[in-house]
Amino acid sequence: MLRAIQIVFLLTLCFSCSEAESPVDFWQNHVPFEAEYADGNMERLGIFASPAESKGPSTLIEASGLAYSRKNPGHVWSHQDKNNDNRFFLLDANTGETVAAYRIPGTRNRDWEDIEIANGPVDGVDYLYIGDVGDNDQVYANYTIYRFEEPQFEEAHRGQIVDLNIEYDEIKFVYPDKSHDVETLMVDPLTRDIYLATKRDFRSILFVLPYPQNTTERFTATQVGTFSFTRATAGTVSKDGMEVLVKNYDRIYYWKREAGQSFADLMATKPALAPYNPTEAQGEAICFDHDGGYYTLSEFSNAIIPELYYYKRLQN
Repeated sequence: MLRAIQIVFLLTLCFSCSEAESPVDFWQNHVPFEAEYADGNMERLGIFASPAESKGPSTLIEASGLAYSRKNPGHVWSHQDKNNDNRFFLLDANTGETVAAYRIPGTRNRDWEDIEIANGPVDGVDYLYIGDVGDNDQVYANYTIYRFEEPQFEEAHRGQIVDLNIEYDEIKFVYPDKSHDVETLMVDPLTRDIYLATKRDFRSILFVLPYPQNTTERFTATQVGTFSFTRATAGTVSKDGMEVLVKNYDRIYYWKREAGQSFADLMATKPALAPYNPTEAQGEAICFDHDGGYYTLSEFSNAIIPELYYYKRLQN
């Protein structure tokens, strides 16, 4: 079913540009949107449980991303950001406990800020995307996204740090205007485009790295538009590509996609407000699960131990 939806969306995008126009050319000709809306005028969704259910405390001090595992049901992936090493962690989604840690030799954590799970270059393969895209002082010359096949947990991994000798892609890029601090990485499963939302601009700016992403040369991201809110800290797209969540420290914004609607057109519309109760001390991680609910996780802040929270889906 997902494959059929992908074909429809790809055809829609193809017919929206000339036959000779590549996806990169299409995006370069895109006119960035400028969204205008206020939080007070947004619908407050009742399709998710509120307050959230605490699944338990996390031992990660600087968790900065979440992705619900597809190979390991009942678990979520996470990682830590600047001043930490290149480990990423498998957490028990029912307790918050760290089950195992993994490393890929050759990768580097300059400032990992978000993780997403989605399809990618090989059909039928689930990939993890880790964004080394943080830049608090907005001074870095370039940025990297690591993409690799989702690992399979084995019982022998429990409590261990496992080095994975696997192939991975390095997607290196720059922005067209200046350096940006980004903590939000999303992948549209219908087109496999990668989206990045900035944190420290006056309003969060959305950029795209169109598929197929160049893995041999550095290339330039394309600006998609500007949101009405600021300080985006995390984002996630549902497995079918039809729902999107973006959060900052105070709100969680929700978009529902219509058939045939591009991701850019969706992001240009006014979102609704999904529950964020309790508001976390420094929440920088969010992900959908397979049942349509979502998890959040905070960094350690103000002496508050971070907990893995779950917002159950009540209705579609």
